[in-house]
Amino acid sequence: MIFQQFLNEDSGCLSYLIGCGDAGQAIVVDPGRDRVNEYLRFARKKGLRIAHVLETHTHADHISGNRDLAAASKAAIHVHANAGVAFEHADVSDGDTLRVGKVELKIAHTPGHTPDSISVFVIDHSRGPEPWFVLTGDLLFVGSVGRPDLGGERAAEDIYESLRRVLMPLDDLVEVYPAHGGGSSCGKGMSSKGGSTIGFERRFNPAFRYDDKRAFVDFIMAGIPPKPAAFEKIVAKNKGLVPLVSAKPRPYAAREAREAIAQGACVLDLRDAAEFGEGHVPGALNVWIESPQFAERVAGMAPAGGPLLLMGAPSDLDRAVTALSRVGVDDIAGFLRYGMVEWRTEGFPIETAPQMTVHDLADWLEQGRDVVVLDVREPAEWDDGHIDGALHLPMFEAAARRGEIPEGRLTAVVCAGGLRSSTVISALQRHGVANLHNVTGGMTAWVKAGYGITRQRPAPSTAPAPSSGARVVDCRGLSCPWPSMKLAKAIVDVAPGGLLEVLATDPGAPADLDAFSKRTGHRVVERSESGGVLRFVVQRGAVTEG
Repeated sequence: MIFQQFLNEDSGCLSYLIGCGDAGQAIVVDPGRDRVNEYLRFARKKGLRIAHVLETHTHADHISGNRDLAAASKAAIHVHANAGVAFEHADVSDGDTLRVGKVELKIAHTPGHTPDSISVFVIDHSRGPEPWFVLTGDLLFVGSVGRPDLGGERAAEDIYESLRRVLMPLDDLVEVYPAHGGGSSCGKGMSSKGGSTIGFERRFNPAFRYDDKRAFVDFIMAGIPPKPAAFEKIVAKNKGLVPLVSAKPRPYAAREAREAIAQGACVLDLRDAAEFGEGHVPGALNVWIESPQFAERVAGMAPAGGPLLLMGAPSDLDRAVTALSRVGVDDIAGFLRYGMVEWRTEGFPIETAPQMTVHDLADWLEQGRDVVVLDVREPAEWDDGHIDGALHLPMFEAAARRGEIPEGRLTAVVCAGGLRSSTVISALQRHGVANLHNVTGGMTAWVKAGYGITRQRPAPSTAPAPSSGARVVDCRGLSCPWPSMKLAKAIVDVAPGGLLEVLATDPGAPADLDAFSKRTGHRVVERSESGGVLRFVVQRGAVTEG
């Protein structure tokens, strides 16, 4: 067997090429539109012909490369019968198989994330008749499970049933490879690790703790991440209901660009927040090309109905076009040939976005200046700690809810690091909102500087209560080697004298927690070990948090 995982770090998307060297054939699973040439190059390098393309479900966060790859390789496209796609394909159903040489892929229908979701058991018959690993699509992630995209609680129930019917009976040693990892919006709390095993997930994945379906549904439905910004558009394109097009941008002179803007085009400014802040085309949308989830942010923030004109370094233009094609943003008319240099030379109007440090903001607040702090992070980030008195408008909602921003007042816009806040400022400026300042460094710099925050008290957990009656801080698994980091966040919500129970598997946990106890005054009052899981009960001391 030849097995290769392909990772898109910006979006957390995972795709796979599985082949048989003896047969010279391969199957590509969940191809991304921006990776087609990579699959073809890898196959040629290994002496393989791509014979089949298989989708584990209809994706909502990126455009599939199935049709582009099929056109280039003459491969057949396979999707579940419930997908309802409008392009040429072959249906697969529960129990069907695809085979290349000695490698067999067996289909299991596992609805929940979407009605057409499947898991794929991969068997290498040169090794034995049992599944070596399973491609779980968006049913099971490393450390999490898929979000119920379309069906709400009914879909969450389907996820529960699919997990127990298809995956729970598997041997602990069967490997797990999902369709997404850390950075994806298709689930919450997923690891960035590319693979796992059924046994490890059975022990440490929170979704496997619930034997009661109702409790599982409550767990899944709580704190679902926002849907991908272009959800409906991407699904329609992946079903073949909206045609796929390819952007063919051409160079624009500044004068020509200004005329296009007057007719509805929008400049997408790819520069960093500082450069953008110093001077930009009025009405431009700023999303730095190096931003996490660059394409997703553009898809969610770009105005509908008009083409985009790119502005940035020449080396960034092709990168931007390729990345945006992955999320279906293809209406890119061109790019400003000489950027801001020609725009300034022509004497055209320029807009600015003043930058300020967290120290500037702290001084403003201490002086009692009439300033609004606008926090544009996601709800989970807000709950974890925010500036007291701040207004909360998550990034993708900020423009639509701009009426909630008090008029005429200085507004300091903050996110985690200063990138999303610049994007929001640019979107608000398009709507005529003024007096906006970007807080460089964001809440990361604010906390590091020691300025105060307030926290949203979390809702009561639906997880099984620990034996001590304390709240659980779960640090089991390889992704949490230092329990004190989670403990420090959780203990501030416990009254002095109250208890927290810490679960850990890392052998360094005892020393880490002892050091934490000595440093903070919180006491480890009980410790035990069972089945490789270390258990500690920590009592909060009579200390105050700054």
